[in-house]
Amino acid sequence: MQISEKEFTILNEISNNHQPNQRLIAERSGISLGLTNLIIKCLVKKGYIKARQLTARKVQYLLTPKGFSEKLKKSYNYTLKTINSVKSIKEKIQELIISEYNKGKKEFIIQGKSELADITEIAFKSIDKPGIKCIRQNTVNGRNNKHNDSVTLIADRKSKSNIKNTISVISYLSESGLFF
Repeated sequence: MQISEKEFTILNEISNNHQPNQRLIAERSGISLGLTNLIIKCLVKKGYIKARQLTARKVQYLLTPKGFSEKLKKSYNYTLKTINSVKSIKEKIQELIISEYNKGKKEFIIQGKSELADITEIAFKSIDKPGIKCIRQNTVNGRNNKHNDSVTLIADRKSKSNIKNTISVISYLSESGLFF
């Protein structure tokens, strides 16, 4: 039986905070107080957490070994999914670079400060083609593509460019179904 994202969020809040109350859990998780109460009751019933009455108005929530195990499993699966997503994005960007290289493009200018710009730069590191060159710029108002053998890869959501030979990495990945 797998736990939902909201249940996982509540488990995280309980495990990361010493003696949290429901109001604090709800506030930090972005879930309403009423729903937080229902989720906690459900997690207690499933055996993922224990609720211990400290005073008439204070309850302590503790992760059980089963709850800790479920949190660890969910975190592990999320990490694997993220790694696989980054790998797929990197491979798709490499396909783009090789495709442009095969069209005669030798110089690639990566523009952006985002994680996607970082992944785009990493994608170049394992491409071994004669004469290929990669330049990284943090802003769009950088170097202009004066040569027909260069292409600018824009890797920021907000950035747009009228420079010729420009490709939006986000649009390219969106068309491939990898980025939304």
